[in-house]
Amino acid sequence: MRFSRDRRGQSVVVGTVILFGFLIVALGVYQVQVVPTENADVEFEHSQAVEDDFGDLRNDVLRAGSTGSTGSTQVRLGTRYPSRTFFVNPPPVSGSLSTEETGAIRIRNATVGGGARENARRFWNATDPTFETRSIRYDARYNEFRGAPELVYEHSVIAAEFDDAVLLRTGQTVVSDGRISLTALSGSVSESGIERRSVDPRAVSASGTTVPLTPVSGSITLELPTAVENASALATRWNGSLPAGATAAMNATGDAVRITLPNGSDPYRLALSEVSLDNTGNTEPAYVVPVGSQTASVGEPVTVEVRDRYNNPAPDATVGFDGTNETTGDDGRAFFEPTASGPLTAAINGTVGPSYESVTFDVSEGGGVENRTFDVEWDESDPVSIEEGTSESLDILVADAASDQRVDGAAVDVSFAPLGNVSGLPSVPEPPKTGSDGRTTVDMFNTDESSAGDSFTLYAASGDDVDRLVVDVVESTGTYEILSVDPEPAGGNDIDVNFEIDTDDAGAQVNVQSLDDGGAVRDETGLVPVGPQPQTETIKGANQAAEVRVILYDSDGDERDRQTVSYP
Repeated sequence: MRFSRDRRGQSVVVGTVILFGFLIVALGVYQVQVVPTENADVEFEHSQAVEDDFGDLRNDVLRAGSTGSTGSTQVRLGTRYPSRTFFVNPPPVSGSLSTEETGAIRIRNATVGGGARENARRFWNATDPTFETRSIRYDARYNEFRGAPELVYEHSVIAAEFDDAVLLRTGQTVVSDGRISLTALSGSVSESGIERRSVDPRAVSASGTTVPLTPVSGSITLELPTAVENASALATRWNGSLPAGATAAMNATGDAVRITLPNGSDPYRLALSEVSLDNTGNTEPAYVVPVGSQTASVGEPVTVEVRDRYNNPAPDATVGFDGTNETTGDDGRAFFEPTASGPLTAAINGTVGPSYESVTFDVSEGGGVENRTFDVEWDESDPVSIEEGTSESLDILVADAASDQRVDGAAVDVSFAPLGNVSGLPSVPEPPKTGSDGRTTVDMFNTDESSAGDSFTLYAASGDDVDRLVVDVVESTGTYEILSVDPEPAGGNDIDVNFEIDTDDAGAQVNVQSLDDGGAVRDETGLVPVGPQPQTETIKGANQAAEVRVILYDSDGDERDRQTVSYP
C-alpha cells in the first residue's frame, strides 16, 4: 500500500504559522514600545492638569485670605489609562495630596508705625509676631512619565520640586507695591488615590485691615518656612520674583526663605490672614481700638473695634462697657450709649489685662446733633473712579463745625462697605491724624481683589461726624502685550530669547521658558523685570528644546499675556 506524496497543503500551513508569528511579534513590539509611550502621554497630560488644579487651589486660598470668601477646588489625584482589548496596562496612577507643618512665619526688625491705633502698636510690641503655617504638597507615582515634579504650595507661590531643580509655577504676592501680604494656612489635608478630591479653603481671619510697618533698625525681614527640600534653590527663584531692592536667601538652618526688604520713605502696609483647609480654626480677640474720637457726650454712642492677632475685625466678641456687655458684629464693632459723664472704659477678655485690651472714653454732659463739634468731609469728587489693579490716595478734611476752623491732631477712622455683590474686597489703610491744615490722607486705597463693576461706600468718622464717599472700580486701561518672540542659539546649551513687550506697568515681569517636544519645561528664568525694549534673556535647554515661551505678568503677579514659538 502506498501513501500519497501530495504536498500541496504544506505551504498554506507554513505561511499561516509564519504570519501568526509575525502577528505575535508585532503585538509584542506594540506592547513593549507603543503602549508605554501612549501611557506616558496620558500621564504627562494628567501632570499638566494637576498643575492647573493646584493653581486654582492657590487662587482660592489667596481669595479667601483677602476677601473672606469660601472656595472649593477639586484636585485630580490620579488617572486611568484607556482600555485596551489585546494589550496590558499597568495599574492606574495614584496621587497624594497632604499638608506638612513647616513652622512659623516670622517678621523681624519691625514695629507698627505712625498712623496706627495706639493699641495696635502696644499689642505688636508686647507679643511675638509669629504665625504658625503649613504647606500643601502633591505627588504622583507615575509608571512611565519620568521627571514629573512634586508640587508645593506655600506663601502665595507654587513650587515645582524636581530631583535637581526648583521652579516657580506662579508669581508671588507677599511683597508688592509697598504692601506685605502674609497668609497662614491651618487645618489638615490627607488624601490619596485615583479619584478627584475637594479642598475647601475657608477664611479664619480675612485681611480686611492693614497696619503700617516700619523698621526698628536696619531692614525688615520676613522668614517664610518651607517644605521644599532645597531651600537655597527656592530662594534663588524667589529672588527673581521680588520687586527691586528686595532680596531672598536661605536661612541658617535651611528650613526657611528669608526676605530682606529695602527701606523707603513710606512704611510698608502689612496685611495678615489665616485660611483653614478643613473648615476648622478660629481666632480670639486680641486687642481693641476706638472708632473715631475718644471724647463723647452723654447720650452719644461710642464705638470700639475688636481685632484678632492678625489685626482683623473679630466678630462675636464680648466688650464690657463698665459692666454692661455688648457683642461685636461681623465688622468687629460694638456700640454703647453712655448715661453718665466721666471716664468710660471698654474692655475685652475681662476687666484686668494688658493695656491693649481696653480703651477709655472721656464722657461729658450734653450732646446731641445740635452740639456737634466736628465736620468731616472727603476732599474728593463723589463718586471716585479707580482702575482695577491700581491704588489711589484719598484726602479727608476735619474742621470745627461751629467756627469752620481746621482741626489739628484729629484721629479719623476709615471703613468701607460693598454696594451690592462684589467679586472681592479692596484694602483701606488707616490714615494718620490730621495735620495743622486739618487734612489727612488714606494712603494707597488699593483695589486688590475687587474688579471692574464693583462699588464701595467709604466712611470717614472723626469726633461725632461721619462722611460718605462712593468708590467705583472701573476697567483697567493698562497695556500688556507681547509683540514678538525670536529665540536663537547662543552656543552650547544656551538660547538667547529676544522679545519685545508693550506695557505701561513699571512693575511688569516676564518668565522665559524652554520646552521639550512633550511640553515639559526644561529651563526658565523665573520672574524678571521688564526692562528697556527690545529685551534679551538667556536660558538653557537648546539641546532638548522644541519651543520657547514668554509669559507676561503685571506688578501684582497676575498673568496678562503669553506667546509660544517653535525652536530652533
